[in-house]
Amino acid sequence: MNFDLIVIGGGTAGVLAAIKAASKKVKVAIVEQHSVCGGNATLSGLAEFNAASFLKKPIYHGFEKQIFEKLLEQKAGKYYYQLPMSSDKDIKVDRLRYNPEILKLILEELLSKNNVQVYYNTTFESAKKTESGFTVQAENFGHPLRLSSKYLIDATSNSLVATSLGCQVQPMHSHDIAVSTQIFRLSNIDLRTLQDFIDSGALSAVVNQAFDEGIIKGKILAFAPIPGTMDASVNVTRTNTDYRDAQQLSEGLREGRQQISSIVAFIKKKIPGCDKAYLSNIAPIMGIRASVKLDGRSTLKLSDISTLREFDDCVGVGCYPVDIHDPITKKVHFLKINGIYQIPFAVCLPKQDLNIAVVGKAISTDAETFAATRVMPIVMNVGESVGTIFAYAISNQKDVYNLTTSEIKAVMDQENLITRTCEVN
Repeated sequence: MNFDLIVIGGGTAGVLAAIKAASKKVKVAIVEQHSVCGGNATLSGLAEFNAASFLKKPIYHGFEKQIFEKLLEQKAGKYYYQLPMSSDKDIKVDRLRYNPEILKLILEELLSKNNVQVYYNTTFESAKKTESGFTVQAENFGHPLRLSSKYLIDATSNSLVATSLGCQVQPMHSHDIAVSTQIFRLSNIDLRTLQDFIDSGALSAVVNQAFDEGIIKGKILAFAPIPGTMDASVNVTRTNTDYRDAQQLSEGLREGRQQISSIVAFIKKKIPGCDKAYLSNIAPIMGIRASVKLDGRSTLKLSDISTLREFDDCVGVGCYPVDIHDPITKKVHFLKINGIYQIPFAVCLPKQDLNIAVVGKAISTDAETFAATRVMPIVMNVGESVGTIFAYAISNQKDVYNLTTSEIKAVMDQENLITRTCEVN
């Protein structure tokens, strides 16, 4: 089956790219390995968008803004401003906490409304260049699926499509992979009492005790209250695993789940408001912070985001700090970024002249910058912008890799999907 654009990967970046392009009357398909879109936002147990605004001021527009507003309208989302990071109280960010189950429905509604064809439970196998564009080979419950398009967006988080087409990626060694987390959900919490305890500063002593006793593997215990419920998402487990290896991934999942029972018992005993809590959900996927990144036409560096460098081909912005989860010490290291930084389109493009772009965590960055740009509000912003640019290229029968900087800037200015630094500071 032929489409104007195929997006491989239905995480937040891929979904936003697909919805935006489809809203421009482009025929779009998503190939998604799970039974629901949203990726980490709906499946990993995460329940907060970190740095969804900057100093209480919104910085995201378009469909991303619509999604945030729908969560608020349905009382399934709530902003928390300038919350300190659990591992470094001096680093503060705005957060939008949300109910992942409601987010699933919001994304599904937007996909349906904009006529995006989604192939669920479908695993990407390969992409091949043809005279007219690309063929994508996938598999659904043992049945082959063959799709074709002139344009592809790789939203796999690991540059799988780009790699299949022979594009260069950055090497990633097993010992450099950040720790992964198996997030779980606790229900029947007295959230007010819990929040008062956290606000008192007493949580850090409890975390140190749990670490010293070997109950937790890293000095982090983060609660994200889920709006409209008496539940909280708990970010605490730590595993070192090379997720690219099937056996290691399986062992990592098992190890993460094995840590949960003793952690829950400790929380019920030591943390006020949680004595009557119970385990209500373990996320079906592990929260993996690493990514096989594209080696793109340009690489976004730490000096670029720390100096708030501006780009004429800007397709995304962010304000999340550098957040490195050390695989050796299992500690979290932060570097504050004093403002809103920009992400150029060039980091989404491979060096080869192909009508393909990479979105999501796997854009071309250095290691430190990746630790900032990997969060969901940023990848959603970049994904939606790239979807806009592809829709422009498709409608005007142009090659994405040949678009000029002035064309990209004109498209972005017209759509108003990015907030320039000067507009907020």
